[in-house]
Amino acid sequence: MIERDEERARLTRFFAGRSDGRGRIGVISGAAGSGKTALLNHVSEHVMSSGVQLLSAVAAPSEQAFPYAVLEQLLQGLPPLADGLPPLLFPLPSEHGPHPGEPDPQVPLAILRGFHRILAELTAQQPLLIAIDDVQFADPQSLTCLAYAVRRLPANRPALLVACGGRSGGTPAAVRELRHQLDRCNIRLGPLSEQGVNRLLADVFGTVDADRLTPAFHAATGGNPLLLHGYLDDTPRPAPGTGGRTALTPKAGEMFRQAALACVHRAGEDSVSTARGIAVLGAAEAVPLLCGLVGLEELITRQAIAALAEAGILNASGTAFRHEAVREAVLEDLPAESAAQLRWRAARLLYEDGASPTAVAHQLIDHEPPAPHEEWVPEVLREAARWALTDDEVAFATRCLQTAERRCPDDQQRLAIRAELAEILWRVKPSASAQQLQSLAAPARAGLLPPSQTLQLALGMLWNGQMDDAAAAIRQVNEVMAKEPDAQLGSQLQAARVLLTTTYPGTLGKVKEWPGQEHSGRITTAAAMPLKALSALQAALRQEPEDAVAEQAEQVLRSTRLTDLSRQVLKTALLALVYTERLGPATLWCDRLLAEADARNAPSWLAMFNAVRAQIAYRRGHLTKAVECAEQALEQLPANGWGVGIGMPLATLVEARTAMGHHDTAAELLESPVPEAMYATRYGAHYLYARGRHQLATGRHHAAMTDLAACGERMRAWGMDSAALAPWRLGMAETWLALDNHDKAAEWAKDQLARAPESQPRIRGMARRLLASTLPPAERPKLLGQAITALQSGGDCYEMARALADLGQAHKQLGEVAKGRLLVRRAWRMAEGCGAEELYRSLQPTSVRGGSSEAAGESASAGRADSAAVASLTDAERRVASLAVYGYTNREIAAKLFITISTVEQHLTRVYRKINISHRQDLPVSLDSDVAHSA
Repeated sequence: MIERDEERARLTRFFAGRSDGRGRIGVISGAAGSGKTALLNHVSEHVMSSGVQLLSAVAAPSEQAFPYAVLEQLLQGLPPLADGLPPLLFPLPSEHGPHPGEPDPQVPLAILRGFHRILAELTAQQPLLIAIDDVQFADPQSLTCLAYAVRRLPANRPALLVACGGRSGGTPAAVRELRHQLDRCNIRLGPLSEQGVNRLLADVFGTVDADRLTPAFHAATGGNPLLLHGYLDDTPRPAPGTGGRTALTPKAGEMFRQAALACVHRAGEDSVSTARGIAVLGAAEAVPLLCGLVGLEELITRQAIAALAEAGILNASGTAFRHEAVREAVLEDLPAESAAQLRWRAARLLYEDGASPTAVAHQLIDHEPPAPHEEWVPEVLREAARWALTDDEVAFATRCLQTAERRCPDDQQRLAIRAELAEILWRVKPSASAQQLQSLAAPARAGLLPPSQTLQLALGMLWNGQMDDAAAAIRQVNEVMAKEPDAQLGSQLQAARVLLTTTYPGTLGKVKEWPGQEHSGRITTAAAMPLKALSALQAALRQEPEDAVAEQAEQVLRSTRLTDLSRQVLKTALLALVYTERLGPATLWCDRLLAEADARNAPSWLAMFNAVRAQIAYRRGHLTKAVECAEQALEQLPANGWGVGIGMPLATLVEARTAMGHHDTAAELLESPVPEAMYATRYGAHYLYARGRHQLATGRHHAAMTDLAACGERMRAWGMDSAALAPWRLGMAETWLALDNHDKAAEWAKDQLARAPESQPRIRGMARRLLASTLPPAERPKLLGQAITALQSGGDCYEMARALADLGQAHKQLGEVAKGRLLVRRAWRMAEGCGAEELYRSLQPTSVRGGSSEAAGESASAGRADSAAVASLTDAERRVASLAVYGYTNREIAAKLFITISTVEQHLTRVYRKINISHRQDLPVSLDSDVAHSA
């Protein structure tokens, strides 16, 4: 009864006042759930307390068709007759003449007079109040009897109190007639204000929580008391013992939904139909469309909308539901058969009205139509799927195509729809995509699909290892192209041929005949970027001028937006940068694409770009990052979704784990099954090289040589013998070195060095390091210095750590212990930073505080400084000198100590002068201190 004090007082005064013989009628009106029943009951109880007799009834829509249903309820309150039965003035409905629903039913005169006599007797004894709730649902016969009797009572007429839902036009005619003949008091209940909602919530939650929750409760219910109590019942209370510390969160649960449905049904059948129509359409902005859907006149529909808005079911403008839970409840309340019919009718009306394919599709998907298949349905669903793909709504696009396939009456068109479905399923369910492709292999070979679609299917078959089916499908497209040249199809075939050349070279020979240049036509706009990306990849694998290749790849990356259709184009352009050793730009582009794929919640995109990112990280020597990205790639896309492409992330992971010294883990990875068809692809070259590296690291030298030779044989045969793809010659060199055959090792290293262009400093540095290992110690430093310079330029910190370690050992063998120690320390630190755990452990420096063999063997020329001279160093000078002992460069020391490079140089100059040395490598081991670790 919050915010109902004034109304309650008015009605109480009205019925308590003196009558002038005209009688009284109080009418409580308002939207469903606005509190009419509560007010009626409160006033009735108050009037009864003053000695007034009460006859009450509650009308219901389900009983409106039964004559005298309300009168039966009223008479049940009278004393029983002599035989113990209540008064019965009329026969059962089945025996009565008038039919339900007649606007002006003829009630027998005997019944009218009998009810009049009963009221006269009751009013002669004591004042009488007749209270009827939901009078708009009362049966006409009861209202006719009531009006007849009340009009004819000369004095002490009974008072009437009725509650009427809906708007004023919904009040029954008999009640409107009585209002003109009796003294009346009209009360209309509106929704609660925000202050009223706040008062209600404060009684339950307290003032603080009420102030916070009021806006949400008012927005969801519009102030309707019934909805408010439902929402309140669903909102969880703090658990006992929490002291109110748990934040309260409004929840629209079952009680709120039931309250909303009660409001809808109490508003009348027209409101129920209108609410269902709005729920199906999602909004009520187009009233004529809504009228056509629910089959009501526009005036009646607008009145129903107004009633629903007043009840808090719809928003203030009446265009949409206030809360999505209400819409869901109305839809669930709709019988399945009725829902299907309503959805189908909505789809047809929207289609005829020129609505977007997406709006029409929402009515068609997931609902079996009651009507037979119609030609326009599949086309609308396919168009909706295309629009959905542009917005990355792949799940919705998939459902559209699945529904289109079921609704399509034409067999050939159904195959085309299935092919479209296979193209997009890879992103959400790769295993399902493979099944679809398998089912389409025979129709594609038979030419039952459009050539462009057949070609797309062939590319999907290649990814899934269906090489023979793919080759047959491409041959079929080539035959069509030879007979009927087409520019767009010719461009697509050019791109397909380059794709086979660069990625599936083992299948290229199975296609055999390709249309000549005279049939290919000009390159269309749609095929320009895919062909440009593939051409860049091909040029990179053939070791053509890297600058031009990199520029072409970056042009593709700059001008192509990430979509489901362009993801392969972008991946191809990224790989072109990787294979030209443009690792810096490749990192930047790959990280951007990963961020976008993550923001758009596309796991398969993330997997694909993470695989490339892992390869980049490995080539830069960042082993920990390589493992992280490769493992994420394999988690984000299951093995059966990778197809033959699994060779790349798996190979990167094996190489990185091997370099880290995790040989058992690498062995387990190599036990994972891979498609046999993978070995005939570029991904197979990565895999064979990685397996060869693992075999070499675990001492299986001949097995390593077999894998590395097989890798090289394929790369040479495919015309992609680039060390940037897989430096298999260096693997062979390292294997021969492990077998102590320095001549063979040198031969392979020199061969690789001669083939690697200057633009591949990383490869050249690796080759020089291996070549140096085949030389006598005295000849190694010069070549290793060149290797370190090249590797530093190439940005591979793991290979640089290996070269530094080799150079340090060479200097030690030459008796330059201090210089060697400095280089090994630097290699040790670099190995730690890049995650090369095995190399890091092998280079672990021995402590000098307890006296080590390294310190003992240090020559006097290495600079055993006078203890007094060392003691004279300031703290700042000692910190700088300690870091220099560990192999840090001046720039790195400056960054660690937050000083300038010039300050570092000044400190070192003073250190050299104080302890009487000339070079950095002469710094004494005694300067090795904990400050180097804590800096």
